[in-house]
Amino acid sequence: MRIFGWALLWAVIGLVGGFVAAVIIGAMLFDFFKVSQFEGAAAMGLFFVIAPIVACITALVAGTSAAFVTHRRQRQRADGQAAPSQPWGRGPRAILGAAIGLAGGYGAALLGLLAYLRLSGSEYFSSEALAQVAALAPFMGAAAGCGLGLWIALRDRGPAPGAISG
Repeated sequence: MRIFGWALLWAVIGLVGGFVAAVIIGAMLFDFFKVSQFEGAAAMGLFFVIAPIVACITALVAGTSAAFVTHRRQRQRADGQAAPSQPWGRGPRAILGAAIGLAGGYGAALLGLLAYLRLSGSEYFSSEALAQVAALAPFMGAAAGCGLGLWIALRDRGPAPGAISG
């Protein structure tokens, strides 16, 4: 199951990364070679045909290579050639928790703001104070998410099972 999980994670990363890279590189090449953008046909071809094909290929390569690497490492551990992996220290956990919390809080605030604007039926705010709150909401959400991520990553989980406390 561990091999499948890592392969799936890296396949999704490869899918998204391949799509974004194909769109960026394709747009730059269109500009460099002065491709006609009449009615956006070239951009639609890039976005709906070329980029998904590149994304599928990169996902396949990333997932397959991750499965091979994970399987080899797991086999080395089973044979006793490699030591078991050590748990992460406080520093890397804090950085990862803060980064995930920052992105999640910012995204949640933007989604909340988008939902409010869609449900209110107008893209304009009724007062200056509401506009200021809406302008600061993503930053407040990012700060709150970062704090929550740090707290979750660094909280004390108590003594390990079977360990003697005290």
